[in-house]
Amino acid sequence: MAVLHRGALTTWAFGTEEYETGRPVGDHSLFAYGSVTKAFTAALLLQLVSDGDLDLDRPIGSRMPARRPAAQGVSAATPRMLLSHTAGLPSDHDDERARSLRDWYEGFLDRAGTHPAGWPARGAFSYSNVGYGIAGRLIETVTELSWWEALRSYLLEPLGTGVRLLGGTPLDPGPNPAPCGHRTRTGADGNPVVHAVPARTDAGSMAAGGLAGSATDLVRFARLHLARPADRDHADLVDPDVLREMGRPVPGPGPYGLAHSWGAGLGLFGRPGSLWLGHDGALDGTTCHLRIRPDDGTVVALTTNSATGVRLWDALVQRLRDGGIDVGVHEPEVPPAVSAARFAECAGTYRNGDLTVDVVVASDGMTLRLPGGLSEHLVPRAGGVFSSVGTEFPATLGRFVKDRTTGRIQALQYSGRTLLRELRPT
Repeated sequence: MAVLHRGALTTWAFGTEEYETGRPVGDHSLFAYGSVTKAFTAALLLQLVSDGDLDLDRPIGSRMPARRPAAQGVSAATPRMLLSHTAGLPSDHDDERARSLRDWYEGFLDRAGTHPAGWPARGAFSYSNVGYGIAGRLIETVTELSWWEALRSYLLEPLGTGVRLLGGTPLDPGPNPAPCGHRTRTGADGNPVVHAVPARTDAGSMAAGGLAGSATDLVRFARLHLARPADRDHADLVDPDVLREMGRPVPGPGPYGLAHSWGAGLGLFGRPGSLWLGHDGALDGTTCHLRIRPDDGTVVALTTNSATGVRLWDALVQRLRDGGIDVGVHEPEVPPAVSAARFAECAGTYRNGDLTVDVVVASDGMTLRLPGGLSEHLVPRAGGVFSSVGTEFPATLGRFVKDRTTGRIQALQYSGRTLLRELRPT
């Protein structure tokens, strides 16, 4: 953990890097950042905007021409849309066979030609790893470098960070720089069993979630976003006015249940009048949290190597608040629980690109059936809202959305993603 407050940086390191090794965590231990990687990709793209190489609001088709009809919708997206999750793109496109971001992008366009259904509407927020993969490919097109080479040369090395690329991609074939993450399960004897989960990335997901580093490295990066010149380091890397777009909220339907609003790379967390910039991340068995309050120069960063790190974050936020640092987190109002019978019309199948889920409504409650045979119990709440309570993560709020014209259930918003309802044949 690292906290920059009133000009002083304080760090804490505790625990072991990997279970049963005894190797202690240090200030420079590299843990997987997960989706906090997106903030780095956004800052790199805004460096190119600052240099005049890209226009934040010009469709990317001007730099990445579409060569097939299915790519026309992608070409109409702007860099701002990609970074703010408003480009109308699906959540994920997995292709571990891709050897580069270019391969991954071409594969995505090919698949989009045969499976175009279930994409969210452009202009409305829907969390998209695909959008950041495309942003990474756009950076490659402009710089004529790989995304990793451009990020390392333009941003990471000038900042003096030790941030590395996770293993699993041809761009960095060396040993994985990050320790394993960890999950727990209940053993046959009823006691918890810890198992390690290797942190890795592939060519398609590296721009969205492929970095590893320390909490101190996150503070070095966050100092770019501080408002007072005395607080900022390396302001010459990017025009501060351009970088401010990362935290400028985009108009339109926002990230329900995820953050207060979203800019071109960072979410806004907290209460009106006390909003913090930031991002959260999680890979299998790891968590990462970053919060930035530009006006007073405060930064809070936490990296963990356990899926339970999100509960540690909640506890630390409360301790920091008790100490006078009002860390911004999203705390939406939770409506009261109601009978599942009110949600009978919500039962059905919902899609976001390749992601398909089923909502099952029974007399004793609701269930969200996920890919891979997984499922989550949903707590029905007033106003079409529901919550999901997992064993490792706090409750997540979602909601069902009705079509304004027909009044029928149109979509499911959950974990920042918008999934469209599949129409049943009549």
